Amino acid sequence: MKIAMLIFNIIFFALITKDTLASDYPKATLESPRSSMNFFLKTMKGYKTGDKEAINLAIKALSKKGLDPQTKKTTLETKAKKLIQTIDKIEYVDVKTIPNEWPAAQWVYRKRNVTLGDEDYQVTITLNKEEDEKWRFSPETLSSIDYYEKALSGKNTAKDVVELNDFKTKFKKSMPVWTSNKNFLLLNGQWIALGVILFLCLLTDKLTRLFIANRVVLFLKSRGVAFSAKKQNRLTAPIGLMAFSGLWSILVRPLELEDQILSIFLRIGIVAFTLGAVITVHNIVDVICFYLEKKARESENKFDDILVPLIRKTAKFFVLGFGIIFIGNSLTIDMKSILAGMGIGGIAFALAAKDTISNLFGSFTVLIDRPFSIGDWVVINGNVEGTVEEVGLRSTRIRTFYDSLISLPNGTLTNVHIDNYGKRTYRRYSTKISLEYSTPVEKIESFCQGIRELILAHKWTRKDYFHVYFNDMNASSLDVLLYVFWQVPDWSAELQERHRLLLDIVRLAKELGVNFAFPTQTVHLFNEQKSNEERVYSIEEMERLAKEKAHQLSVNQLTSTHEQSGQNKNYQRGL
Repeated sequence: MKIAMLIFNIIFFALITKDTLASDYPKATLESPRSSMNFFLKTMKGYKTGDKEAINLAIKALSKKGLDPQTKKTTLETKAKKLIQTIDKIEYVDVKTIPNEWPAAQWVYRKRNVTLGDEDYQVTITLNKEEDEKWRFSPETLSSIDYYEKALSGKNTAKDVVELNDFKTKFKKSMPVWTSNKNFLLLNGQWIALGVILFLCLLTDKLTRLFIANRVVLFLKSRGVAFSAKKQNRLTAPIGLMAFSGLWSILVRPLELEDQILSIFLRIGIVAFTLGAVITVHNIVDVICFYLEKKARESENKFDDILVPLIRKTAKFFVLGFGIIFIGNSLTIDMKSILAGMGIGGIAFALAAKDTISNLFGSFTVLIDRPFSIGDWVVINGNVEGTVEEVGLRSTRIRTFYDSLISLPNGTLTNVHIDNYGKRTYRRYSTKISLEYSTPVEKIESFCQGIRELILAHKWTRKDYFHVYFNDMNASSLDVLLYVFWQVPDWSAELQERHRLLLDIVRLAKELGVNFAFPTQTVHLFNEQKSNEERVYSIEEMERLAKEKAHQLSVNQLTSTHEQSGQNKNYQRGL
């Protein structure tokens, strides 16, 4: 209970203190040198006494000209701290002595030359009247304050002035003097800090890849998505890069680097983080689509085989687009103007890219209408025949039966005739089996009936509709029609079942003693000398004899008078 009351009192005191400090801040009118100096001193005093948000008010009195938008806030906070420390060591400022009105556009508070090592620098603290009629500490003040603050480093704070005594200030005071010496653009202490930061970022990279990324890989492996060592490294490397660059962008900010140098370091970190994020999301899209492709192969619905590749390409396109926009913004490229320009020139762009847009909408038409699926045997417009291999955003790829690859723009597929053999419920086979003319009619009938039994016995043949009949008398053969359907998923299975049925028919013919015919010619020699026993019939006798034989055959038929091919007599289907 006492602990809870203590925490409540601390929070209450902090809120009261903050409100009290906030109420002491003047308004940020910045209408004169006096009001700007007074506002800056009061807000920085609040910061020095514990109001950490006060510095966000103080930087309103600093000029933002020439500063990088990416590093502006960090740079202004650093400059504000150095400016207040410099002013505190010069004197206790009586704001009443600062003019409330000033005719010129610049008011000089201090201006002098300082010597650091072997070099002389001109330092200044001035306030400029900017375009918005506000008085702010000038860009020259911000650029020279580092030298001014260092020149006064050995001097004590003026009397009656609250000293800035935060952790960073204490840490800098505890460092050896040589760390504040400048070597090749940076201070020695900053070089050391960069080395430490680089080590921490590398360590974070390794730990992230070892623990977090590898756990993701193990999770995916448990879901049946396997990875080789090379693929695992490709997946984890960009995640490590994101961790490295993200930590780098955070840790370089407190080093009090010059705006130009800090801008370069931050942009390198942001660009690296963006590249890592784009590659990571790109890999995640690949992993997800690989998993979906596996599920699509297991499902009977071939629509998934088209949808998954299209999702992959569309997602990668948007990921790459967002990455380019983000990197462009990071490199201070005005992407808004570029996008606005694209909007203004949209009509011209649409006219120039009408084929591309047509193909894009064609791909959505293929996706929605589903005229074919991956693996279907199609004939497009009567002249392109093959198997659908891939459906992309721009084109559809057809693998022909002579193994070439044809790319058809998707825009053309909306206006052409597509004959999809892959969508057939049944696959038809029609042929003629030629028998020798010497084959007895009883064997022909037995042979036809045997083929019908073979069709009924085969697993994948259609049982409700088939035809096996003695159908034609050719020049050199008696032809039996074989008309049958298979209910199989693809052409390979059809060939296999056709192979089995034809082998069984050949075996049946051998068992029944039926011989297959092939094109032959028989030459008959006409003998003019007739046998004495041969009887010559008159025309009337021949007609009477033909009528008698035809009547006997019609009464005593060899075959059934009913349909023998289909079991379901009510089945009606267009062929």
